[in-house]
Amino acid sequence: MAVNILIADDHPICAAALGMAARQVVADARAEHVENLTAALDMASRGRFDLVLLDLKLPDAQGFAGLIAMTKAQPGVPVAIISSVDAPATMQQAMRHGASGYIAKSAPMSAMIAAIRALLAGGQVFPPEAFQDLPPSPSPAAAARIAELSAAQLRVLRAAASGSANKQLAYELGISEPTVKTHFAQIFRKLGVTNRTQAILALQSLEVES
Repeated sequence: MAVNILIADDHPICAAALGMAARQVVADARAEHVENLTAALDMASRGRFDLVLLDLKLPDAQGFAGLIAMTKAQPGVPVAIISSVDAPATMQQAMRHGASGYIAKSAPMSAMIAAIRALLAGGQVFPPEAFQDLPPSPSPAAAARIAELSAAQLRVLRAAASGSANKQLAYELGISEPTVKTHFAQIFRKLGVTNRTQAILALQSLEVES
């Protein structure tokens, strides 16, 4: 049975290495490569993958909001973070937000192969330091509320972060302006906020520190 892997990474060399590693695990693995979250979510909406390898700091990823969006777009599919950030706190946040693994961009090919093999087998892959005892995340409540948003609501909120008005958002997302307003009403209720600025600040709390 064919194995389909989605690689979302804006570094061609890293993406190529991941594709090579995947084919070492499954010789005829099909690796689709995109360079931003928007393209990744578009592909995820059109078909189911066996594994998603997601760069944590894509240009349009908005930190962990990108991970949350992808887990909603591919429910039940393992999503592993690919990152140059080696902070244990970041690894733990990825785990809390639904990642099945965390692979360093500096990892040798052998480690990438082992990680992909384990993920395709249904396992989890995190560095040992991800299990260190650390202080709790400074904004766990905001993160939990963001995770409650539907895929459509999260898409609207991510688009709103660019500063577009409702009419422009409707055009960009291919929906009606009343639908945008309805989504915002639900977003405000779920996040416990009263306006768009507060909602965007909640989203920005998921950004990843370098």
